[in-house]
Amino acid sequence: MIGIHEYQCLREIAENSEEVWLNRLADEAESEGAEGSVSLEEMAALLRADQG
Repeated sequence: MIGIHEYQCLREIAENSEEVWLNRLADEAESEGAEGSVSLEEMAALLRADQG
């Protein structure tokens, strides 16, 4: 078991790491451009069509 303070520190580190990772993914996606991408609404429609 770990103390609450240590848990909070570890959780903060994890959240910061995730934010850095997501920002990196967003930067990569932005640099690749929008060609071949679909909007969230289009993706939802495609997924519904595959399930139906």
